[in-house]
Amino acid sequence: MHTPDPSQPSSLELAGSTALITGAGQRIGAACAQALALAGVKVAVHAHHSLAAAQALCHTIQQQGGVAEPFLADLADPRQTTHLLEQVDSQLGTVRILVNNAAIFKPGAFGTTSLEAWQEMLAINLTAPFLLMQAFARALGPVTAGVIVNLLDQRIIRPRPGHLAYTVAKSALWSLTRMAALELAPTIRVNAIAPGPILPAVGMEGEAHFQRIAAATPLGRPGSPQDIVDTLLFLVRHAFITGEMVYVDGGEHL
Repeated sequence: MHTPDPSQPSSLELAGSTALITGAGQRIGAACAQALALAGVKVAVHAHHSLAAAQALCHTIQQQGGVAEPFLADLADPRQTTHLLEQVDSQLGTVRILVNNAAIFKPGAFGTTSLEAWQEMLAINLTAPFLLMQAFARALGPVTAGVIVNLLDQRIIRPRPGHLAYTVAKSALWSLTRMAALELAPTIRVNAIAPGPILPAVGMEGEAHFQRIAAATPLGRPGSPQDIVDTLLFLVRHAFITGEMVYVDGGEHL
């Protein structure tokens, strides 16, 4: 395991740190929360529609000896988004690890995407991460080390029709990731993970459709949430990587 060097400004010791993971009540976010808690991190499990699942996850982590608390916020509301980080700082200590995982994924072609759908997609998938990253940097100040990891999507490098607003928002979040990596260095590192076929998307056409997508990748199979977890832990622990995006997609982006 990589041991952080405290002499380096971007080093971060996981045990005892506080992490905020958005959209962590279920699926990939829940797996990330469990992994960080196992590493000794105090985990803020954010949820909106999945609050009951977030509460159950926190209970499980607590039974295992970890520290986890659920936090409710609608990330479409800028005031709730900014207040979320303040709440976590107050209850669990200053957030040192921010994982922007929450997202909405809805279909919409260029000619049929309404202004309302466009604004909703950008609010959750782009504006909320921006506000949280901004609040995170303000709270840490110029000398405290921190890590941000944004969850993107392999389709930003290999776009295809059908999810216009989603793809644009995630592409912009990749640009934001790189800009933040430049502006927040050397104390805060900012990286991204671009998943491919890990889990069927909510509302997807069924398991068979998902398996066809996974089979068409170079590796010919789907990944698992553990693949994302392993990448997250690598990026959090590795003190000399910033401004990077790791594709965890079985080569789908190729």
